[in-house]
Amino acid sequence: MGVELIAARVGRFRNLLPAPVPQRATFWFLSRQTFNNKKLKEAVVRCVVKLFWGCLVACILVSSGCFSAHADSPKPRVIVFVHGLHGSRDTWRASNGAYWPDLIRTDPHFHNSDVVVAEYPTPSMRGRYSTAQLAEMLWQSLNKQRVWEHHDIVFIAHSLGGLLTEEMLLNHPSDAAHVSFITSYATPHEGSFIASFAKIYDSDPLLTDLSDADDNNFLVSLEQRWRSSPYVLGIHRYCAYETQDTAAGAGIGRYLRARTRVVSFYSATYGCDVDTPPQKVNTDHIDIVKPLSRQSDAYTFFAKMYRNNPITNITETVRDYKVSTLYVACDRTNSGDDLQVPIALNPTQHEQLTAATAEFIDSQKVKDDPSIAVTKVDPLGIAHIAYSFRGRGHELGIFGCPIGHTSILVHFVVRSRVPLVE
Repeated sequence: MGVELIAARVGRFRNLLPAPVPQRATFWFLSRQTFNNKKLKEAVVRCVVKLFWGCLVACILVSSGCFSAHADSPKPRVIVFVHGLHGSRDTWRASNGAYWPDLIRTDPHFHNSDVVVAEYPTPSMRGRYSTAQLAEMLWQSLNKQRVWEHHDIVFIAHSLGGLLTEEMLLNHPSDAAHVSFITSYATPHEGSFIASFAKIYDSDPLLTDLSDADDNNFLVSLEQRWRSSPYVLGIHRYCAYETQDTAAGAGIGRYLRARTRVVSFYSATYGCDVDTPPQKVNTDHIDIVKPLSRQSDAYTFFAKMYRNNPITNITETVRDYKVSTLYVACDRTNSGDDLQVPIALNPTQHEQLTAATAEFIDSQKVKDDPSIAVTKVDPLGIAHIAYSFRGRGHELGIFGCPIGHTSILVHFVVRSRVPLVE
């Protein structure tokens, strides 16, 4: 049956071909005879049309901007845009058509960086996802776009996007180790009055998380976790704030009937790096992330933070430290549940302790069954060790009870950021 089917298809193909021509026929004669066949001409035209449209679509996709990091060889750094409440990919487009991700993509100062525009579901009314759920969706989306494969990651976040970014990094400490800084624009670290007002008649759980109420457990917990987590202490938080009221009906302003300030100065700058003054941007809450050009305040602020934090490559090295001469009586046991062994780290290279192992060395008159284990590693540079070893016992009769001794050698695995020369 299969042979008959193949033969039938070959037969149909032969019917499309022109009849045999004389052996001495010229190329012109062959061409005319071939394209006088109506069916063959139609087939060729269809192929040409398909090829044309395929090339056109490919060109459009290539020229539309670098929205994901799907290149075979990711660049050293990636810049991730995260929109805010009720936002989308168009959050970053200005009234004159300028698109912030494209401004960066075509700026030679950022030639060593990929650009990713993130998205997550945030409908204009009656959303159903909490901040924690959206943070996980954001992580999964960035994972599909290979963001976490980059050595160095930075974020540009608008409003709610800044909170989502912080929540996401706290929940994924191994990925947070690759993040240099977050630049937040009008992020309500202390909540917003509009969210408190809007949650009265909109059941979106995000509004509860964004409210400026004193009992906003989400914002309090987020800030406490950020300050106490050793995995994000090296991440800079830079902040910009709005100076103009947002018109009623514009973006989140739909909840009011008058112009109002969506995020106050204090809320937008709370928790940010104290050694970097917050940036004033003379726009409202919506336009603060829509720079008209590379000379706009929002753009130049990020460019400055980018220069102040050069691209780094993450390296891991092993450093040894010896705890010398631990003694034990001949018939006794020397043990400890929490021996804390420190290692000096270089803060200028954002060094962190990621792992450690330990072993006994230089043992004398100690039994051959010692135990040792690293029970905990503090990223700030301390290995917690539990150990136990026993003396060998009497060797020279009743009068021979020598003192034993040993040392502990700790192998620290240190991760550091080495600046790349651009």
